[in-house]
Amino acid sequence: MKIAIAGKGGVGKTTISGILCHALVNSGKSVLAIDGDPNPNLSVVLGIPKEKDLAPSLSTDIIERIETQDGKWKFQLKMSFSDILKTYGQKAPGNISLLMVGKPEKAGTGCMCGSHTVVRELLSSALLYEEVDFMVLDTEASLEHMKRGTSKSVDKIFTVVEPYYRSLQAASRFADMARELGILNVEAIANKVRNLEEEIAIKDYCKKIKLPIAITIPFDEKIMAADLKGQSIIHYDKNAKAIKAIESFVKQNFSA
Repeated sequence: MKIAIAGKGGVGKTTISGILCHALVNSGKSVLAIDGDPNPNLSVVLGIPKEKDLAPSLSTDIIERIETQDGKWKFQLKMSFSDILKTYGQKAPGNISLLMVGKPEKAGTGCMCGSHTVVRELLSSALLYEEVDFMVLDTEASLEHMKRGTSKSVDKIFTVVEPYYRSLQAASRFADMARELGILNVEAIANKVRNLEEEIAIKDYCKKIKLPIAITIPFDEKIMAADLKGQSIIHYDKNAKAIKAIESFVKQNFSA
């Protein structure tokens, strides 16, 4: 199953992506994590020491533009998905494999169109790859990947929301675009919920826009404490409230 984690900036996509990967592995699943954000941070949440040299990021070097028989043009990968994993993959604690999308080398070099194309073709190619049970894509903090169809090959999208209007409104847009791409399995993850009032506010809004809520994650001060130390919450406190909430969700939905 291929899962994308989407949402506006700051809602906790990367933290949730990392915890989800570990929870899936702990339930006996094999996992490939893909950091689709041009400002990559998923390696830290997965528990790769920040001092460690990371594998090279994916770049447009792995794709080529070819002409089809009907005279149109399309992109395709130059390498097999297995070879991409061997060349660009990196192991994270828990035997999670990680791929990172290319990041801009310097300012003023233009848009990230190439990165979107890489991820889109990578996910399309992954449809035929059966060596892992789950792929978890941590998307960038904007609607750009939806507009470019980057996430169109995933099976499920979780859009992360916080209990304030701008975040909820963004979730509505993400859900609408996902459905336009033909992704019908779209659910919300309510994150950083402090009390019953906030939980009800999210539930009421999501009900109005017909967006099911998959899981509610309580506000967890330990996530910020771990981040201030540059540590993964996984290793900082394995009993953190956010971890327990996601582990319970995985056990109920993906343990079979």
